[in-house]
Amino acid sequence: MALAQFHIYTPQDFQQYLVNTIFSRSIKMIQNHHTWEPNYSSLNPSQGEMYWLESMRSYHIHNNGWSDIAQNLTTFPSGNIGLCRPINITPAGIFGANSAAICIENLGNFDAGHDQMTLPHKDTIVFLNAILCMKFNLKPVKEQVVYHHWFDRTGKRFPESVVNNNQVGNQQKTCPGTAFFGTNTITSAEANFFPLIDNKIKQLSSADIPQITSLIVNTSALNVRSGPGTSFPVLRTITQGTQVSVYTTTSQWSKISNTADEWVFSSYLS
Repeated sequence: MALAQFHIYTPQDFQQYLVNTIFSRSIKMIQNHHTWEPNYSSLNPSQGEMYWLESMRSYHIHNNGWSDIAQNLTTFPSGNIGLCRPINITPAGIFGANSAAICIENLGNFDAGHDQMTLPHKDTIVFLNAILCMKFNLKPVKEQVVYHHWFDRTGKRFPESVVNNNQVGNQQKTCPGTAFFGTNTITSAEANFFPLIDNKIKQLSSADIPQITSLIVNTSALNVRSGPGTSFPVLRTITQGTQVSVYTTTSQWSKISNTADEWVFSSYLS
């Protein structure tokens, strides 16, 4: 399997990517995890979010012996979303329960007494679960939106009474955290997490989603500039084969972000 090509999205840009992409794999479950480590205190603005995706991939390959980074998606304290292992590829999230799942890693340690989730991070986690439910015709219920904590080490679910009474003990991780939207029990998810997802689905269902064009970079390296012209500074470079979303065009330039001034020369897209 080729290694994942990472991409960092704003929530709105990821929504556009999801809406405009066809996936071949059947998805019946959304897994929610926390990284535990790295956590909020690990982050250094000079390193950037891409650094942590590469770091996690290296750890997963060299320490765990996996073929690539484990998760399909990563959420960050900034509210951004990282596309990691392709959604069409089965994740390495919950051993024995991955075949029809999407794995979300929420960067942080959300056990009680540790990281206090930022508001943008909280909003993105709810938003991401909601748009995945919408895309794959799922509902925020305990059978379809799950916590790692609810499964034993073979991928079998613990009895609900065991999870709700905190009798899992050291048989499994606390993931996604003992203070994740309340606690990591099924009762807490149904009271504190699922209603937020359901409300977000209702909001998004009533909103108009603008249609965009998805194109592929056809040159070895394409500069992303802060405006439609070579006089604008280069923000970053994207490589050949990268899929981008085009929101608007002007003259010979294409805007590839819905929330920031990011422009590329249109001739290098096809």
